[in-house]
Amino acid sequence: MISKKILFVIPEVKSMFGTEKGTPIHPHVGIAYLVSILKANNYQYQIIDCGIEKDWPTKLKTIIKVFSPDIIGVTGFSYAYKYIYQAIKKIKSITATPIILGGPHVSATKDKILKETKVTFAMYGESETSIIDFLKVFFQKKPDFSKVPNLIWKNKNKIIINSPAPLIQHLDQLPFPDYESFNLSAYPCFREKIIPIITSRGCPHGCNYCSVRLSMGQSFRPRSPQNVIDEITYWYKKGFTNFDFNDDCFTLDINRAEAICDLIIKNKLHLKFQLYNGIRVNNITLKLLKKLKKTGCFFIAYGCESGSQKILDRIKKNITLDQVIQAVKFTNQAKIKHAVNFIIGHQDETYQDAIETLNFAKKLNCNYVNFYNLVPYPGTEVYYWAIKHAHFLIPKNQYLKEISYRDINPIFETKEFTKNQRISIMKKGFNLYERKLYQFRFGKILGIIFYLLTRVPILGHLSRKLVYDNKLFNKLFVFLISPSKK
Repeated sequence: MISKKILFVIPEVKSMFGTEKGTPIHPHVGIAYLVSILKANNYQYQIIDCGIEKDWPTKLKTIIKVFSPDIIGVTGFSYAYKYIYQAIKKIKSITATPIILGGPHVSATKDKILKETKVTFAMYGESETSIIDFLKVFFQKKPDFSKVPNLIWKNKNKIIINSPAPLIQHLDQLPFPDYESFNLSAYPCFREKIIPIITSRGCPHGCNYCSVRLSMGQSFRPRSPQNVIDEITYWYKKGFTNFDFNDDCFTLDINRAEAICDLIIKNKLHLKFQLYNGIRVNNITLKLLKKLKKTGCFFIAYGCESGSQKILDRIKKNITLDQVIQAVKFTNQAKIKHAVNFIIGHQDETYQDAIETLNFAKKLNCNYVNFYNLVPYPGTEVYYWAIKHAHFLIPKNQYLKEISYRDINPIFETKEFTKNQRISIMKKGFNLYERKLYQFRFGKILGIIFYLLTRVPILGHLSRKLVYDNKLFNKLFVFLISPSKK
């Protein structure tokens, strides 16, 4: 029998500060799903996560030489796509093995990657079923890729984008993501005994800045409560009692969310979990929040995005400021720690609109607020608006390499909201975020001391370098900032 070998390469990632590399907290969820699918179909595979390998180029060269893969899969996000290109370049310097690229960046930019690199194939959208269709054709003597769904490929000098496969409607049919095929003990999540879990896919809402629907669609597709509990129980028995729910719409179906909580109680699972990805303020009730608290939920992040109702309507958020205030009130009543997220730089936003956001954030009785710099991801509505109406301060083909959503510097400006005005608001927003966050993590007195120290630029830079480059400080940082300690 001919061996069929696939090597997955996960490029490095940017930290929240933009210019510095980050350390992935847990294994790549998308690759973990694909590995489970390949295992079920008797393919051989190996994984290298460049973000946790100290000398990943050397490790990559060794794996390619020893494992001798037939094809190499690379994944990546748009905000860190410079690392995708670096990984591709390094692979091609080692081997002529074909590369197939996947991940959100492909879903957003489609054939761009094939035009700019030596990648042979790319795959957009969900890939759990499409990857098997592709591999069956790839290993044929005379492969015909024309009918492989979701595939982007070259036919001589022509790039072809095949039709998409239907979205996977019954997620319970998928095997659980295989994190054990990774070097799990090398990730910070192993020390904290935390496992990421996604209980649903797709978002039916139309927020104009969000790129989720480009890869996961707008159809809400939930896993059944029992299927979710089965995955939790698997890891619970292995000693993992903390879970990060990474859903975009965990509470969209409130009855389903309550059913998951009921099963946690029924199965006597003593968990801690958080909903940090940002749930909607209009999909929450006091009853559900109290049930979440009872079952171990210790932290929630809410997506508000603007303190101006005019802007909320403009970006199609479909919520009201009163709903934000109500959600915060209910969450305090349920005694769950929580944050509220805001973005600066929305479509048609003015300086005065941003001032309203800042003032609204100051008045919220939440544990802390997050402020983000708007990044117009390719393929989103706000991206096409910015291309047409805004003045880019960083070249369009460069900003994803250089800027993070935690960066002070704006990517573009408008006549209504200039560069200097944006920087001024971002500084105030970040100051508010950091002051409240440090006090939340370290207590009021120690928190304000730490906040004041980091106002000195050189000390702030040094602290970030220690956190990301020094293993001991990284462990201490992860321990101190963990909301479960509160």
